[in-house]
Amino acid sequence: MLAPVSKSPHSFHAETAAGGGRRENRIVPLYHQVEQVIRHRIATRQYGPGLQIPSEHELGRELKVSRVTIREALRELVRESLLVKVQGKGTFVAPDLPKVLQPIKYNGFLEDLYQRVQQLEVVNVEMTRAVPSDLVRSVLRLPPSAQEIVRIKRARHVDHAPFSFTINYLPIDIGSRIDPDVLKTVPINTVFERDLKIPVLRAEETVEAAPANPEVAEHLAIPVLYPVMHVTRVMFTEGDRAFEVVETFYRADKYHYSVNLSRVKRNGKWTWHQEARTTRPASVAAKAARGARVRRSARAT
Repeated sequence: MLAPVSKSPHSFHAETAAGGGRRENRIVPLYHQVEQVIRHRIATRQYGPGLQIPSEHELGRELKVSRVTIREALRELVRESLLVKVQGKGTFVAPDLPKVLQPIKYNGFLEDLYQRVQQLEVVNVEMTRAVPSDLVRSVLRLPPSAQEIVRIKRARHVDHAPFSFTINYLPIDIGSRIDPDVLKTVPINTVFERDLKIPVLRAEETVEAAPANPEVAEHLAIPVLYPVMHVTRVMFTEGDRAFEVVETFYRADKYHYSVNLSRVKRNGKWTWHQEARTTRPASVAAKAARGARVRRSARAT
């Protein structure tokens, strides 16, 4: 059954998203929730182009809402040309849907993070100063005298379509040394290490599902409250000091997150262990393969 959607109280962006005259819906009308469910099924091709979707009665029974609610949700999707109603036959997915982008995969390691960023095109950079939230102040261990931080907002596209919206929170002594124009072509981690001589040693990342607020929805070209992947990352440098907080909102239909897990036995108990997925150069792989053949041959003799 569908339920009201509320914003996460732990989001760094929650405080800023609610400001600036913007108002965030805490309870979503049922028809809008149904609309987002069907929209997601179309985007993920669960309802394929040109195919008939379940009837109003079937959808109402599945989602436990009235046919009036279903009809209202379908009306909006028909208006957007995602669905087509055929008199006497039913409702069909439009045959010409927007292109589905290849998901960008991330395995949870900094090398993959750098590679992922390089695949994207930065289309907008906005740098301002802002009052730090209590969460940012706590994570970055800002002194009481620090009344402002540098906040950088960037929208990224892949294959000329919106993919992600990122917000970076930095202490003034670091953020003020960054040229926003450089960020249009150079990843910010490269700026840290190459230009500011700040080594990026590790990161802590949290991933959660969230509804898009108006600002995120505008940058990602999706409806307000459409589900997004919300990733919060804290970057650490020497002395295990947190120096940056990053929030990124990804379109849920264009982002794929994967982690390699293997079962290992520790202290007599089975548990899961995370492993890196590495890609080795062909010469190294060939040498390893030859070594494996030699070892197998030695065991055989």
